[in-house]
Amino acid sequence: MANSSKTDRVSHERVRGHVVDVDVVIAGGGPAGCAVAAALADLGLSVLLVDAGVDRHKQLAGELLHPPGVRDLRALGFGDVVAAWPAQPVRGFAVRFQAPAHTLILPYGSGITGLSLEHAALTVPLQESVARRPGVTLLSRARVTAVDRNDARGVRLRFSSQGAEHAIDARLLVAADGRASPVRRMLGIAEHHQRLSTMLGVTVDSACLPHPEHGHQFVGGPVHALAYAIQPGVARVMVDLPLGSSASMLKARPELLLALPSHLKAEVQRALEQQPAPRMASNDDWLAETVWTGSAVLVGDAAACCHPLTASGMASCFHDARALQEALHRHPGHIARALEHYANERRPAQRTRVALASALYSAFAGQDDGMWALRMGLRRYWERSPRGARASMALLSSEEPRMRVMAREYLRVVGHAFIAMLSLHGQGGRLRSAAPLLRSAGPPLRDAVASAVEQVGSWLHRRIRRPVYRLARAGWASPRRAFASNR
Repeated sequence: MANSSKTDRVSHERVRGHVVDVDVVIAGGGPAGCAVAAALADLGLSVLLVDAGVDRHKQLAGELLHPPGVRDLRALGFGDVVAAWPAQPVRGFAVRFQAPAHTLILPYGSGITGLSLEHAALTVPLQESVARRPGVTLLSRARVTAVDRNDARGVRLRFSSQGAEHAIDARLLVAADGRASPVRRMLGIAEHHQRLSTMLGVTVDSACLPHPEHGHQFVGGPVHALAYAIQPGVARVMVDLPLGSSASMLKARPELLLALPSHLKAEVQRALEQQPAPRMASNDDWLAETVWTGSAVLVGDAAACCHPLTASGMASCFHDARALQEALHRHPGHIARALEHYANERRPAQRTRVALASALYSAFAGQDDGMWALRMGLRRYWERSPRGARASMALLSSEEPRMRVMAREYLRVVGHAFIAMLSLHGQGGRLRSAAPLLRSAGPPLRDAVASAVEQVGSWLHRRIRRPVYRLARAGWASPRRAFASNR
């Protein structure tokens, strides 16, 4: 970052190796951490943003932002940053089915656009902007190393910076340190984790994309791929490979790119030859068992992470930032109640996001008869139901967070899949796909039930078993005063 040395100097002047009180410590200075820092500084809170300082130019990470995420960023005061981004417009998704070959366009809606740009070009300006906010101190090349205390009174934690360890007391700790979140583990929060695949990313000439100003999904081939422009003339193509795969494997087996149009396939092969070290990342499902404990809360991928085919990660983390801001504004001085409010607001949406990505990944990449039938169901549903296409895009873009809507839409797709199978029966159609197709409906329904049970349990906790919190005395007018009085 251009101002990182100045930022570090200011931070050390404030910390100097002693125990120093701040209102909020945020672990992680990526998009999620920057959004939360801006949101809470707007409430008048003092924020210490601790960032590890990784080279974001080497990361294969979030680059496509759905319209709800763009709106949330502007609402958080980043409108000037968004306007200055070298971003490309995204008007929806083009889904290309490999067999039989057919492309469907799923638009966001009239006049609504998302944005896409290279990850570092997106993240670095956010950091630079939030570091200039009153009340925000950005400490780069630093890491949280231990959480020594976390209860209703606040947190005491340690962090390392430039070879020294420091201790700090804060009223609130926010873990925005990504899917593998070391802070989540320090807090003792259990997690559900599944490694899915390996993602390989290369850049190609954006003229090879069949549908300008759209994200592309290439489904049904030996491997799944997605692509989108990241700057004028340049597009990112990401290829989903089996676990343990490498770029050399894809070079040796070009037939894996069968789902791509021939000209794009040739461009990817050329990029593999010319870019000796393509960007790689693992694709994982992560879901924390809870998003808050004591005076600590999880946001962004630290709370929930899924396969990137939905490109929902950044929109979701900006929703988290605004929800946390609203919760603290609504319950000034009542940290436990505010974090419970945040969890009730965002936990169902995080579950929905992970479940949707899992279901779509199985449908897009699966090679068995059941997944073939499900792809036919998706194609038939989107072709014949404009309402269904709009509902799918609302879920995909994080505009629609409700699990019951996701389960309902999935069952409708299954219904269309059965109709498609029956229509093909006279041509040797695949009725043997019925059993695996029915089994495919199980996980989304289980997720919907689990989400409903969790919401009912949360409602009972609020209405019946709510503990007696040590609440702030009457008369506190702002979150800043409420935080200060608890030190």
